[in-house]
Amino acid sequence: MRPRPDDPEEEWFEGLKIPARRKYAKRPLSGRARVLSAAEGNAVVAEIYPNQAAVRPEGGQARVLCGYRMAALAFGGNSRERSPVCVGDRVRVEAHVIVGRCERRNVLMRCAPNSRNPLLHAVAANLDRLVVVASAREPDFMHGIVDRFLVAASAQGIPAVLCVNKSDLLPPGAEKPWAHYAAAEVELVETSALAPEGASALRKLLLGKAAAFCGHSGVGKTSLLRRLLGDESLGRIGEISRATGMGKHTTTGAVLLPGPEGSAWIDTPGIMNFALVGVDQGALLPHFPELKAASARCASDCLHDGAGCALLGMPRYGSYRDILGSLPKKV
Repeated sequence: MRPRPDDPEEEWFEGLKIPARRKYAKRPLSGRARVLSAAEGNAVVAEIYPNQAAVRPEGGQARVLCGYRMAALAFGGNSRERSPVCVGDRVRVEAHVIVGRCERRNVLMRCAPNSRNPLLHAVAANLDRLVVVASAREPDFMHGIVDRFLVAASAQGIPAVLCVNKSDLLPPGAEKPWAHYAAAEVELVETSALAPEGASALRKLLLGKAAAFCGHSGVGKTSLLRRLLGDESLGRIGEISRATGMGKHTTTGAVLLPGPEGSAWIDTPGIMNFALVGVDQGALLPHFPELKAASARCASDCLHDGAGCALLGMPRYGSYRDILGSLPKKV
């Protein structure tokens, strides 16, 4: 069966040149490869290909294409990753072969689609910031995917920045559906093609840091990175689908872009669904800090699901309940 071109998961797999629409994912290799210390690494992964990765060696900007063997980098465990390395990983390279992966400070992880075994997809690793990019219009601001990214960042201890792009498309005086995120202890930046001030503020926040730009398709991640880096040749950008009002996938794989003063900024493909990893129902509430604070006014046996709960009516309560219902009771 031919893959549907508008399927976001198909676009992601095609970008990695993996056959699309496989009924079941391959069974991951088992093993116990040794995780290296950071001092043993000598390169950073910049882009992933089938059984190969482009890396940036220490002290150089030029990318080098290296091979790796899945069997040599199989780390084992109850849940295994679709690829043993991801963009942002610090690795050990010898004779153009990745022979080891260093311990990660953190990792943005999601459940890999179409897998019958516990299989995970690491989007990016070793981040100083996660930039969650949403748009004011075209497509409209979507709380659900924003909150999932914010929970994932919080769970990994990654400071998050909510960047609302295309803010110039919002009519003057219109309500901003993202305004309440300031009370959620989220750093908020508004950007647009017409006003450079927002991009300048974002650039200052990310200067000298490793940051991944994540969000739905069509919100303008690649266009924003072009402005930040002053390079209009980066990546591919596309139009919004007239049929769905959603973005079309043009970035097909995560890629690390070197920035000013040692910055490392990662462009990622648009993600339609982001299934959280490593968070269960009992651990969710602290990742909504404003709800956690309000829960002090609840009864000691409150389940936060009905009348009398202090969280009812708060802006992100509905999003919290939606995510809660998608999580296991225990990890």
